[in-house]
Amino acid sequence: MLKFRVKADALEREGVYIGDWGGRNVLRPSKNKEGQYDTSEDRIERLNTMEPDWEAKEERALVRKLDLRVLFPCVVIYVLAYLDRSNLGNVKILQKGGPDSLETSLNLKNGDFNWAVSIAYFTVTAMLIPATLLLKKLSAKIFFPICMVLWGAIVMSMGACSNSGGLFAARFFLGVPEAGVITCGIMFFSFWYKPSERAIRIGIFYSSNSIAQAISGFLAVGIDHLNGHGGLKSWQWVFIIEGAMSIFCAIPIYFILLTFPEDSTALSDRERYIAINRFGRGSTRKTDVSWDTMAFIRIMTRPSTYAFFLSYICIAIAAVAQATFLPTILKSLMKFDTTKANIYTAIVNIVAVPLYWTYPLHSDWTRERMWHFIVPVAASVPCYAVWTYAGSHPNEHTISYISMYGMAFLGQLLLVAQPVLLSYRSSTLYGAAEQAVGTSTAVASLSIASIIAPQMYPNSDAPYYLQGFTATVSLLAASIVIYATIPFFLQLEASQRKKKTGHALPLQSLEDSENSQVSAAAMAELHQLNQLGDGENSLKPKAVHEETV
Repeated sequence: MLKFRVKADALEREGVYIGDWGGRNVLRPSKNKEGQYDTSEDRIERLNTMEPDWEAKEERALVRKLDLRVLFPCVVIYVLAYLDRSNLGNVKILQKGGPDSLETSLNLKNGDFNWAVSIAYFTVTAMLIPATLLLKKLSAKIFFPICMVLWGAIVMSMGACSNSGGLFAARFFLGVPEAGVITCGIMFFSFWYKPSERAIRIGIFYSSNSIAQAISGFLAVGIDHLNGHGGLKSWQWVFIIEGAMSIFCAIPIYFILLTFPEDSTALSDRERYIAINRFGRGSTRKTDVSWDTMAFIRIMTRPSTYAFFLSYICIAIAAVAQATFLPTILKSLMKFDTTKANIYTAIVNIVAVPLYWTYPLHSDWTRERMWHFIVPVAASVPCYAVWTYAGSHPNEHTISYISMYGMAFLGQLLLVAQPVLLSYRSSTLYGAAEQAVGTSTAVASLSIASIIAPQMYPNSDAPYYLQGFTATVSLLAASIVIYATIPFFLQLEASQRKKKTGHALPLQSLEDSENSQVSAAAMAELHQLNQLGDGENSLKPKAVHEETV
């Protein structure tokens, strides 16, 4: 361990983030003799970033503005996307057993519903990297609203489906515009937020799925009363109303979202200057190379890529399965009626929201990414262990249904591990090309998990779902073991780069950093000219675009 830490410290002095298994910063961040935070992320940030010539309050004001113009709209986008993508779980139990249910109306056979859930994620997975390239080409301001209109229209069209083939086709094409929501959101954050600011923002961003599930549960209960109105069934009303919400919200999202730090007209010259220069080497910038085949090969040949991928896919399968089938589990295993199953599911998701916000915030404060992942994943294991025991001893256990429902809150804890993992991953990628490929690869595990997860709880396993519960326990254990290997692989990769090129950082990121300094210098000169000139002689924002693009 000591030998590893010595090598890791040497590599981190060159600006490469490694991480470790130590518990020094688990509860609170360590400080050096000068009173500065002394974690690996802080040392790297001080090494890579220029000495600020702005006051801390100016930067805090900028970050608050970014939260309103970057974070908030991304949360709204994710809520609407997840609402439209995951509403099948709530729709399934509306009018269940009657002629107006989804399964009866579309004549769904065994396994059809599960494949309807999964099929969207085939196109989501295929479109992840193209989506990130489009984001950088078009800017978030244009990219996200277009996607919202497209997926809203597709979801509304699902209300016109009359058979399983129509549902499969609509779900398949739904994956195209929704592919970029998560991976592009995280990449968009890397243009605006420093690594030490990302976990909490990714956590808030990820809380959108819990918010969406809660909204979907309450909406489903309310819309169920519309069954028969206008000649439509309640499941059709769900698709029409939720799809229309996305189309309607695309307009204000266009006006709220920012583009890039280098060319955003919504920021003042001073704010743009701070936004650009508060990043250092290895950061993600508009001036970076968008696509680099060698960067793709580098990412795909790094062992850490697959460690992040596998550890994420293990917890993602469990998370997606619970998100999709919790209403069904509550109704089948715990004998709650349809209304209670939807409402109790919504309560579980509402409780998860503050955890999404506070837990990653603590991870950002301590700059610790290892134990902040392991602890919540391990804490969620008892949920599935208890459900497995109850399902395997249905006539012998003395566990009440309400107690089994209470275990669902423990199961939700694994959700807060996801933003910690993605923040760690984002901090180990250097430049826009690596961010696009690396983030897409990590998020691809979520898409693939969304294909696998619905198959874990087939109708044939109802009401106890033993295979799904036991598989989940195994997946969570595997995730912890794989995640613990990541610092070792990161150190190995950086050491090999150092030996081969003389630099621990990838050469492309160093070149991108040099290119970005032109933009930073131009912005500094522009700000000085504007400070000296009067209102009429000051350079306009358009000049900034010409200098910095």
